[in-house]
Order: sequence, then C-alpha cells, then structure tokens
Amino acid sequence: ADTGTARSIDYNANKIEEAVNTAIELKRPYGLVGYSQGCANEMNFESMMISGTPDQQKVLTGEYGLVCRQLLFSAANGSMHGPATEAKVHQLITMIEEFLKYQQGYFSRAFISTTIDVLNSGLDSSAFQKFLGGTKSFLPYASRTFWREAQHLPHIPTCVIRGVLEPHTTPESLDMLSNTLTKQSGSALHDSQVHVYDAVGHPVYFKNRNGRILKNTDMGGAVQRTHHWSPLCEEVEYVSTDRDAE
Repeated sequence: ADTGTARSIDYNANKIEEAVNTAIELKRPYGLVGYSQGCANEMNFESMMISGTPDQQKVLTGEYGLVCRQLLFSAANGSMHGPATEAKVHQLITMIEEFLKYQQGYFSRAFISTTIDVLNSGLDSSAFQKFLGGTKSFLPYASRTFWREAQHLPHIPTCVIRGVLEPHTTPESLDMLSNTLTKQSGSALHDSQVHVYDAVGHPVYFKNRNGRILKNTDMGGAVQRTHHWSPLCEEVEYVSTDRDAE
C-alpha cells in the first residue's frame, strides 16, 4: 500500500483499502503486514471496514477476504518516545517563552510581530499538521482513543515479530536513540523504539471486549535478538557507518 511516513492512521488506512481492493479484483485472499507504526495503520483499516458500509465489510469477510495479520515491531500500543518527547517539548516551549520575554526590550514591535507571524505560518502549515497527525499515535491518549473504538474479527490469526537489541549488532545511528529510551523508561527490553511487552498483537493499556478478542487471536512469537531497523536495508543505507559494516 502507498502509505505515508508521519501521516495519520486514517489517511494510511484509506491507502491500504485501495491496495486491498486491487487484490480483491485479482480474486486473491490477502493478509495484512505492518511494520512499526504501520501496525496501527492495518489495525485501523480493519476497524474502519468492519464499521463501514456492507461493501466495505465484504472486503474483510467475502470470499477473497482477510486471512491473517502480521505485525513487525508493532507500535500500535504507542511508544515511550511519545510521552517523553511531549514532556520535553512542553519544557522547551516554556524555556523559549521565558527567553523571548526577556528579549522584548531589545527588539522593535514590528520585528516581534514578523517573528510571531513566521512561527504561526510554520505551525499552521499543511506539512506540520500532517506530521503531528502521523506522530500522535505514539501518545497514550491517542492510543487509548483508538483502542476504545476499534473493532476486529475474532477468527483472524495474528503473528508478531518483536525484538530486544544487543550492543554489538545495533547500528551506530541507533545508539543515542536506544540509550535515550532505556534511560527515560528504566527498561532495556526494547528494540530502540518500542518495548518488547508493547510490541504485541493486542492492546496492552486498554481493556475491553475487542481487546480480549485480539488477545485470543494473538499467536505470539519468540523474542528476537535484533533491532527496530532490521527489516530495512536501502532505506537506512545513507546513515550506515563503517562500524555497521564491520
């Protein structure tokens, strides 16, 4: 599916629907494979189809319907990076406000107004708003909102791949990110972006009937000794270092 990075799960779910319709036209059953935030996209797609029109429901339950789910390093339950970054952003905004208040006596009103207009234009821009829509799924409140309303089929098996990184196999570009996640969460059981106990095929922090359905269909899987970028190759080649090659 032609999904977008840092786009909302609703936008990406619509892109998945387009790809699934192509598979149905070819008269082929299909499975959903998601990686990282893509796992939330596929879960949202299934929920949208179940709660949609009869034709949309048939996309899942018809003769050429959904047969399985595969989640790779799932971020459908969010990530500690989300609330930690949100707290840091709030502190940063406060620090910037205090700094700018002090500077008001040194700059003209026209300069201050221009600076504020530039900042507002950037914050109101389409690109920034799309970015916020794509990253909010990392936050606890957005995750709870999604799982509260979500609906999923009770007979579709879910397979997961999750990992815990090791220092000697971790890409150098992930060193700071992994150490940051360990320090701000207090646990090293993660792949640099999601913890092993969050990367499962069912909601962890919200309990309801749909969560029990997904937990029953979650086949689980052994924890791999790997990192979050292990499925990627060409996509991360530009940040590879000599140490990674060794």
